[in-house]
Amino acid sequence: MWRFLSPSMLGFTSRNLVLGAYDKLRGAPPRPLRALAYVREHAEHGNPADVLHKLDEFATRVRWMMSIGPNKDKVIAEAKSKLSGSIRALELGAYAGYSSIYMADVLGDGAHITSVEINPRFVEAARGNIEHAGLSERVTVVEGSSTDVIPSLDGPFDLVFLDHWKDLYLGDLQLLEARQLLRPGSVVVADNVGEVFGADRYLDYVRNCGKYDSENRVATIEYTDLPDAVEISVFRG
Repeated sequence: MWRFLSPSMLGFTSRNLVLGAYDKLRGAPPRPLRALAYVREHAEHGNPADVLHKLDEFATRVRWMMSIGPNKDKVIAEAKSKLSGSIRALELGAYAGYSSIYMADVLGDGAHITSVEINPRFVEAARGNIEHAGLSERVTVVEGSSTDVIPSLDGPFDLVFLDHWKDLYLGDLQLLEARQLLRPGSVVVADNVGEVFGADRYLDYVRNCGKYDSENRVATIEYTDLPDAVEISVFRG
């Protein structure tokens, strides 16, 4: 948390704290549910691209949100280029459903995404946005903690997208390995691994454990010009 109080991050952090406090004082719903209401009012039903556009619009005009956003989502398309056939994807951290919608759309008709989210109100928002995008048959949102849900999943997964609590990245990845939910060639994409997020242990593991071929992509925190990064790691098996 202290990294978000650095001089470069202070404006971003203070602004979001103030807006969060204001929303709490007036009893506003969580941002993902407000974004769902915005999507239902403004986005064309059954149009994934328009739903994503309206989520971007909400995040830039109404309240900042921690979705992957329109700049970093290209790493999913890059990951797809490393895969073939009908892709089974696992997402840890659904939030408002942005990346689930993007993955279901870009990975093709044969793809299926399982998204795990611990917050029940975020689950409601994600399912609502996914339904509005017309993708409910291709995305399953599972409510529960990632560490509890992973052992119940059937694998392997071709693509794993990590976008939940950063201190869970390493343990959950190792749990995926232990449960044999990765196959040789599976691609693991970890969002928010820039310096401010403190993902050093995760990065050290995927780069040096010998199980992955790992590449870093310089990026910015969603809907800002603040520095961030995404790690793309291919499982060797």
